[in-house]
Amino acid sequence: MKPRFTVLTIAIAAILSGCGSTTTEKKADVTSLETSGEPVAVETEVKKAVVVAPEPAPKAAPVETAPVAPVVAAPAVAAAPKRDLKIPTDPNTFLVTASPKTHAHPSHGQGLETGFDVNGQPGKEVVVTRGGAYKFVVDTGVQHDFYLTTNPAGWGAGTYTDGVEGQFIYQGEVTFNPSKQTPDLLYYQCRNHKYMGGKIYVLDEGEDLAKVKAALVGTTGAAAAKRGSTTVVTEAAVKQKLSYAQMVLGSGSAKRVEASGNQQAISTLNNARGQIGAAKVSLDGGQLQLAMDQVNDGLRLMTAASREITTESEMAGVNHKAKYDELSNSLKTYEGSYKRNSERAAKMNQPMKASLDEAEYNRLVNEGHALADKGDYAAANKSLKKAQGMITAVLTNMLHAQTVTYDKSFETPQEEYEYELARLENYEELVPIAIEQKQPSQRALELIDGFVQKAAKIKDEGKEVAAKGDYKMGIMAMQAATSNLQRALRMAGVN
Repeated sequence: MKPRFTVLTIAIAAILSGCGSTTTEKKADVTSLETSGEPVAVETEVKKAVVVAPEPAPKAAPVETAPVAPVVAAPAVAAAPKRDLKIPTDPNTFLVTASPKTHAHPSHGQGLETGFDVNGQPGKEVVVTRGGAYKFVVDTGVQHDFYLTTNPAGWGAGTYTDGVEGQFIYQGEVTFNPSKQTPDLLYYQCRNHKYMGGKIYVLDEGEDLAKVKAALVGTTGAAAAKRGSTTVVTEAAVKQKLSYAQMVLGSGSAKRVEASGNQQAISTLNNARGQIGAAKVSLDGGQLQLAMDQVNDGLRLMTAASREITTESEMAGVNHKAKYDELSNSLKTYEGSYKRNSERAAKMNQPMKASLDEAEYNRLVNEGHALADKGDYAAANKSLKKAQGMITAVLTNMLHAQTVTYDKSFETPQEEYEYELARLENYEELVPIAIEQKQPSQRALELIDGFVQKAAKIKDEGKEVAAKGDYKMGIMAMQAATSNLQRALRMAGVN
């Protein structure tokens, strides 16, 4: 006999206003957004979930007029303290975290402004040996799913799975056992954003890293990952690349950077000049591979400097094409979530309080893609943003505005455990949607991440005890994990 479910939908207005309460009957448990973090006990007693009204904001202190003081240059704002990282002592273990990109990151100026750090170093190159066993300890934040790929940009493309276990996570461990079939070059990247990670070089036992790099020069993406590449750097190729780099240094783009007054962009340009100068010295000394690497770094830095200026003076901080790509990708994710939850509700004969106006949604999406085809990404993004607002609002209501009431006619404790696990996974889907929709502050994101990590830990513990047959403890663990996700949602601004 399958468990029987009924759905008691709470009015959205009541949730947003923070008013109202729900009460269970003796033969039913109500799992709702309680302010307590304690798990809901599996008993047949009457309980109430009381939503506490928010405290009024403190009154602002009266403003006192102070004498006008001479204008003094404000001291530089101290940088936020760096995160205290526990760098692994095992050379085969790598700690992967996320932080704002600096010039040291290999993809600075490309993709998302946040990048992955390995053992505290931005975009660090990872070197592994075939036949070895390696572990990535991932702690990148709820928005960034770590994975291995043959694609230098990442973003979910080119997933590499041979010898890899546990990827597509933002908190936990990923193991990697490279084999004879593993290509020479892979990348660690984010499934949700472009160019956050860096390179993984895969060597044979005793193989020279410099030779592997030399063999890979001139190839990109999957082509670079093919083992046995024989591309050789020639003096003519280095001279040609240097000539091009010098032409870029004298271009109007470089002059715009110099005239911009943007000290970060100017510093990036000067670093580019330094790399080009070093490439000349290396070329004169016959170090062709080093010279090519240096000139390529110089060109990358020049591109980054130009983008910094374009971002500030021309696009007010928005790369419209990149934003369009990001919106298009996120809409596919949300559409999949909407479809899954709609199908789940239909199978369980649950009425849907919220439904998507698919005609209007499709109109906005098609309009956005048509504008992008014409090159008008700014206007395209406006349409896609409206579509995104529609679907995330519906998903929020579907996953969050329902208080599920069910009776105790589960045939076995295992069925009840599986229900609680499915309910928890619904909330896991809701967290990134809430972050996208509500755009919480950095401090709120840190707190959200803490609750999400705690929920994940409790979930894993619950699955372990359930696997041993203790479904009662597994049920309570899933309820406790769900409570932490509810707290995370409140931090995001979803009440």
